[in-house]
Amino acid sequence: MRGRAYTYKISIFYKIVVAAVMVCMVLAGIIEPLSVQAATRVQKTKSPIVVVIDPGHGGENDGTTESGFLEKNMTLVTAKKMAEELSKFDGIKVYLTREDDKELSLKERAVIADNYHADFLISLHYNASESHELFGSEVWVSLNPQYHNAGYQLGTMFLREFRDIGLTLRGIKTRRHSKGNDYYGILRESVSRDVPAIIVEHCHVDHEKDNVFCDSQEELEQFGLADARAVAKYFGLKSTSLGIDYSEDANTLPEVTSGVLVDRATQDLTPPEYCHLSLKEAFYSDNRVSVEISGKDSDSNLIYFAYSFDGGKTFCDSIPWPEGDILTGEFSGSFSYEIEIPDGTKPMLCVRATNPYDLHTSSNVLEFEQVFHKPVEVKTTEEPIFVDATDKLISMPSDEAEKTPVAKATTILMVVIPVVLVLFLIFFLAYLIKEKRMKNKERDQ
Repeated sequence: MRGRAYTYKISIFYKIVVAAVMVCMVLAGIIEPLSVQAATRVQKTKSPIVVVIDPGHGGENDGTTESGFLEKNMTLVTAKKMAEELSKFDGIKVYLTREDDKELSLKERAVIADNYHADFLISLHYNASESHELFGSEVWVSLNPQYHNAGYQLGTMFLREFRDIGLTLRGIKTRRHSKGNDYYGILRESVSRDVPAIIVEHCHVDHEKDNVFCDSQEELEQFGLADARAVAKYFGLKSTSLGIDYSEDANTLPEVTSGVLVDRATQDLTPPEYCHLSLKEAFYSDNRVSVEISGKDSDSNLIYFAYSFDGGKTFCDSIPWPEGDILTGEFSGSFSYEIEIPDGTKPMLCVRATNPYDLHTSSNVLEFEQVFHKPVEVKTTEEPIFVDATDKLISMPSDEAEKTPVAKATTILMVVIPVVLVLFLIFFLAYLIKEKRMKNKERDQ
């Protein structure tokens, strides 16, 4: 008995040592903690899987019309292509809430999904902002814990596809209504009927960084194909006709805890904690500065930054915050950046950091002692330049009418002398001829 007790104590001691080593390795970054490892799908599904695609808006409801786009038509093009592609996979049935320019209430859309016993209702949209400064893709999911995790995992697959296309990611987000439930009606209506649902905002049609991805039917159909891949990967589908097998992709979903909201997807009501700007070097004769920008937001990512020359009254267009991954919550706490300074100015330079909920925090202001000014290049003329007694620069023209007196006299002599010589020769020859004739006449007499 004493030997067994001793062995048991050694076993416990060994486990404690192993656990301590594992913790140290996690803290040292040698291995990743389990919370960030990939996981399988938390949603339980039946066979066949049923997906209902909802082209947003329709009929009298145009959706956004910014920059000449018409959202209700855009969503229909994307939805039809998505349904066509997704139907090529085995073990899935796909339906649309509308197949033409038809107006449906949010309740009617949710009822259609419920009638089909949908495993997911996916509402497709294109975005625009009042400020016209925002760009990127985002997915909205329910606050209801029962549907939140599945929405988060599916939304991740959509954003991975959009990132591969080249879009900036604005994240998977939730928004709370004043009544405490979901702000967006399609999510409320779906949850009330026990139908999981997400809203997909592909991009912002009113921003030049995004509208190049959606300005033709071909581009809208490319979004449809990306949407279909996202759903097929989420469910781990296979396609015999396409020769595609996404079985393994269903095991690369983000890890979630059933019934618990994902922190990164919980609405952030506060701006970033801080944003700081420090000067590395100023190049006054080259109109640029090298700066260090840093920021922090413990509740969500930093996704944009912008700089100002007037102390924060106006800012440039937003720029993606570098080295960030909104799907993992990682982003660079600080980075170096070069800013071009307008010529002839002494700026009051500051920056601002922006989180996924479009809340800003501005930095300190850097003021400069000198004016930024590039030296002007002096170009020399081809003609010689002389300086007269009044120190005025006089360029000597090549025009014949404006030559100096010496030059004029030289020109006259060059013309007159040959003429005089020719006349002299003519008169001299005439004299010789006359003399010869007179001698001949005297001889004849």
